[in-house]
Amino acid sequence: MGTAERLRASKDAVLRKWAERTRAEIPPARRHEPLALVDGLPHFVDQLVETLQRRDVEVARSEARGKLAAEHGRDRAQRGSWSLAEVVREYQLFRQVLFEELDGNGSGALSRRDRDLILESIDVAVCAAAAEFERRRADERNARLAEAEQRFAGFVEAVKDYAIFTVDPNGFITHWNSGAERMKQYRPDEAIGKHYSMLYPEEGRRRDEPMGHLRTAAIEGRFRGEGMRLRKNGEHFLADVSITPLFSSTGAVMGFAKVVQDLTERNLLVQERDLSRSETAQLRIEAQYRERFVQTLTHDLRSPLSAAKAAAALIARTPQDESKVRSWAHRISDAVDRCDGMISDLLDAARLHSGEGIPVKIEPCDLARIAEDAADELRTREGDRFRIEVDGASNGYWCPYGMRRVLDNLLSNAVKYGERGGVITIRLRRVDDRMLLCVHNFGTLIPGEELALLFHPFHRTSDAKATGQRGWGLGLTLVRGIVEAHHGVVKVESYPKEGTTFTADLPIDARGGGGS
Repeated sequence: MGTAERLRASKDAVLRKWAERTRAEIPPARRHEPLALVDGLPHFVDQLVETLQRRDVEVARSEARGKLAAEHGRDRAQRGSWSLAEVVREYQLFRQVLFEELDGNGSGALSRRDRDLILESIDVAVCAAAAEFERRRADERNARLAEAEQRFAGFVEAVKDYAIFTVDPNGFITHWNSGAERMKQYRPDEAIGKHYSMLYPEEGRRRDEPMGHLRTAAIEGRFRGEGMRLRKNGEHFLADVSITPLFSSTGAVMGFAKVVQDLTERNLLVQERDLSRSETAQLRIEAQYRERFVQTLTHDLRSPLSAAKAAAALIARTPQDESKVRSWAHRISDAVDRCDGMISDLLDAARLHSGEGIPVKIEPCDLARIAEDAADELRTREGDRFRIEVDGASNGYWCPYGMRRVLDNLLSNAVKYGERGGVITIRLRRVDDRMLLCVHNFGTLIPGEELALLFHPFHRTSDAKATGQRGWGLGLTLVRGIVEAHHGVVKVESYPKEGTTFTADLPIDARGGGGS
């Protein structure tokens, strides 16, 4: 019996053994049914039979075989959980099973030519599958990056209270948002292409302030100050100005981003009213919002987008280096995720500040499962220090995404400010028609005077500032906002020996507020 006939007769056994071995060795394969896993492999075996019958190496390199393998690579790329190395490993396992079956069925060893034809066919398939897999994943990465940039551009354009625009290294305006049009009175077609010194009074231009401010930003990384500026109608106004340099992937300055706030109304308020202490505190909070908003637009959001662009440029220059491409692709994905998280947090904080609630989508969900997913993600970085205790049924009606954000923020705080390497415990306790969600950690006591301020926007404890931990001070504000959107309450207790515990008291059914 020839090799082609032996392969045809062994086809079912080869596919069955390959599926078993693949599911045993490749984790993503365990999530698919055998038929979905096998995919187009039966047709690939049929083509191998044809190649062995015709004994022609050109058949092994046929376009049809490449297309079939490309479909396999496309399928794996669309499933999301597969890596390129795992796709290549599939074909390695197929080759092992195939030779074991053909060499071990008692019909004698394969000829050198038949073995070479089979290896050539599998090599062609591996190349086609890998190329299509990488092409699909690259398309996904580019689409996510484009979406993030579009969302960022829309976010900037929607801002009405701040003039936000960009200039090139020589000071000529390249972008002009609706807030700039409202404040400066120039339409985009009147501003773009003009030198931004036209926005300074004559005295400032004589002192070379426009280019001097750009030079300061380029050298020191940022320019910040207050000064008089000029509207189109000739009116002068006091402005709070922030200028930040924008860098290319090579590190060269490619322009500057400028954010301007009109301080006229603030100054009138200060001059015309004797502010009470509460009004002064409110003004300070507004200033903190403004400061954080400016920093976010000019630095925090720009940094991950610049990192993603730089990584994309490196991929374009060396697409053949698989290990580096994977590393840069991870950087792009992480940067886009950081942008998305920053924008979501900032928008939700703004909603809370304006008196709106955080939108939630209430549906049946299991808090224990959400807690396990949140802990599992942190275990990959922080080790097996997370414990979950469940007392009673953990299912109810909540927003799964909102509850995951609550847990992510509380667990992140426990890791950053709790005892280094200490146990962090998530407790779920059902009491009548309420669910108590607790996150506990040992570590430094939170002083009593700070407990009441923890949930205020932009508040950071003295310990957080002393240790240099990075953060916006918005996490616990969002936790409170999400819990209150579920008709619940959140509280914190901190004792020297017992540690710190955050507790979210939620109704079992948040659709209508649950019990009292």
